[in-house]
Amino acid sequence: MVLSESLLSEDLNLAYSTDPDLVQACLKGNETAWKTLVERYGQLVYSIPRRYGFSPVEADQVFQKVFTILLRQLSTLRDQTHLVGWLVTITHHETRQVARRKPVSIQLSESIEKSETYLIEQVDFWERQRLVTQALGQLEAPCVELLTALFLEPEKLSSEKIATRLGAVVGSIGPARARCFKKLETLLIAMDGDFHFWDQDKNGIDE
Repeated sequence: MVLSESLLSEDLNLAYSTDPDLVQACLKGNETAWKTLVERYGQLVYSIPRRYGFSPVEADQVFQKVFTILLRQLSTLRDQTHLVGWLVTITHHETRQVARRKPVSIQLSESIEKSETYLIEQVDFWERQRLVTQALGQLEAPCVELLTALFLEPEKLSSEKIATRLGAVVGSIGPARARCFKKLETLLIAMDGDFHFWDQDKNGIDE
């Protein structure tokens, strides 16, 4: 399915908003904003207890607890740009709590203690993802459609498949990709001067 201009509506504008905008909308009782927040960071929260060997059921318990705490205490978050770090801290704490109730809690706690680097990397990854999502929301529809096909599909697509999907000539995909990628990179650098793409970020399709 091709992304169309209709998908860049007010509802998706909320999905592409900054974390402070999202938090403010949640605090006003906007259910769509809350759903967007959970969808944006749910995988991050769930991945932390799973990373330490928790079962899916146990990880889900941590997930539910973390977002319950978030819902109740969101108004206490002073710097709303630090939402991701706050979520990771809460998840880390709740994972410890569950670990203490497990027979192997000592081993799990030691594993958590040794995984500080992993948590920092996770925060960095999700911050990068947030910036990319926000920047995509500022691009024109054709670039959003192309970059989505290139980088956000579950399976890697060939240039032929992308051209067919977008109704474009195969030979135009490469130049269009370069132009759109440059626009995206310019937006990202404007948003975060220290932002840089990893090498694999620039690889998207088979030539």
